[in-house]
Amino acid sequence: MFFKTLVAVMVLFFIATGAFAQFAGPGMTGGGNTTVKQILDRPVDDVRVILRGSILSKIAHEKYMFSDGTGQIIVDIDDEYFPYNRPITPQTTVEIAGEVDTEFMGTKVDVKQITIISDTGTATQQQGGFRDAPQPKGTNATNAP
Repeated sequence: MFFKTLVAVMVLFFIATGAFAQFAGPGMTGGGNTTVKQILDRPVDDVRVILRGSILSKIAHEKYMFSDGTGQIIVDIDDEYFPYNRPITPQTTVEIAGEVDTEFMGTKVDVKQITIISDTGTATQQQGGFRDAPQPKGTNATNAP
């Protein structure tokens, strides 16, 4: 009898904790889509955010000014997170995902992922490789095998 009761309690416990883990409404400590204005008005450290807008300028190494139309915030983007051989201009719409970082110097977003949504700028897309590398002496593109 004791064993059956213990098993029933454990099953109910695991079912209940699974239900709580799936809830994503009011009262949760953040996550999801938000705006720069909301972050700056009520900054919560380490909350995950997704923002859509544009990178306006580079401020310092791996630090950029980002705007989504509701405000501007500094974003910290490691070089490894930028798409390979895809130039990003202020006219490029990007989606950034990261965590809010509140420090004594101000609030910023530590970016963990960046996705290009659309590119309306005039920058041409570059291809990888050595297309413009100099040819060895005695060869040229017209007589190469």
